[in-house]
Amino acid sequence: MSLPKFDDIPIERLRFDPENPRFPRSVNGANEVEVLSFMLADAGLLDLMGSIAAQGFFPGEPLLVYPHPGDIALNIVVEGNRRLAASKLLVNPSEAPIKAAAVGAEAEKATAVPTLLPCLIFESRQEILKHLGYRHVTGIREWDPLAKARFLRQRIEDVEGEDNREKFKELARTIGSRADYVGRLLAALRLYEIAEENAYFGIVGLSEETVDFSLISSVLAYSNIVAYLGLSSSQDVAAENLVINHLSDIVKWVFERVDGVTVLGESRNIKKLAEVVGNEESVAALRNGEALDNALSLASGDGHAFRQYVLLASRNLQSAAGSLEGHPVSEEDVAAIEEVRRLALDLRKAVQALLDEEE
Repeated sequence: MSLPKFDDIPIERLRFDPENPRFPRSVNGANEVEVLSFMLADAGLLDLMGSIAAQGFFPGEPLLVYPHPGDIALNIVVEGNRRLAASKLLVNPSEAPIKAAAVGAEAEKATAVPTLLPCLIFESRQEILKHLGYRHVTGIREWDPLAKARFLRQRIEDVEGEDNREKFKELARTIGSRADYVGRLLAALRLYEIAEENAYFGIVGLSEETVDFSLISSVLAYSNIVAYLGLSSSQDVAAENLVINHLSDIVKWVFERVDGVTVLGESRNIKKLAEVVGNEESVAALRNGEALDNALSLASGDGHAFRQYVLLASRNLQSAAGSLEGHPVSEEDVAAIEEVRRLALDLRKAVQALLDEEE
């Protein structure tokens, strides 16, 4: 590997990175309009424009680029795409596909408009990726988990090793992390992409912008969930024996919101979910709309689930009584309460019959 060369490159000769791990798959990184639209959707780009407009482009942090494979006069920016976008819009604010007024206002205030940008020119994209590993995966400028996973997948293709386990170790060494973390992140990326290909199993509102990718990686830390999904391990990046309807279950329980809440609730409940998927009766209950704690009770056995259901019914009746004052009632409410009374009496008789048999 030769040392990169420093040069000030005209802004019109710089192109965005079409393989940027931070771009969602819906954005064509080779299409400048799409890239600028995506970046301008984040208010932080306007702030960056303001900073560069007032102070100029900081030469102590050059862009990291490599020669464009299709045009030797151009360079592709791997590190510094946001700064490139801000600079391009300051030079040509009319190119803003959205927020044109705000972009124009920042450009008008500019006392320094960069036309040459400081760049370190590497021989290839892979040389830059080696340089960036620690910085963005475990270092001072960490990307979000989904961007990390995409970056790692780009890197692993060039890492030496007889099998994935060896590659995970080598890649982990270069970024200052653990091999199991690398493997689990890549396995989670595979599951995420399968969910994406299946339109997130019909979950309303779930998309790349709203999904918490870290939860997918977190559930793979539990062997019960790994087995439920049909994976050979938490680092099974091929997922050849994945049970697709079980992935649908997990995605829905973790991400689908009903009245603003998911079945999982908080991430600390993943341990409970792992216990539930190890029990067929509990899984059936969860699929039928039972709360996670109720499904977990079925997994514990020894009559615990029965007692939990009775306790829950009692609490619900107490809540109903507490909300009665000030609310209109009808004969339908009387009929519903009578049905509850009948069910309670039938249940009492059934329990008493079991007790009599034991005697």
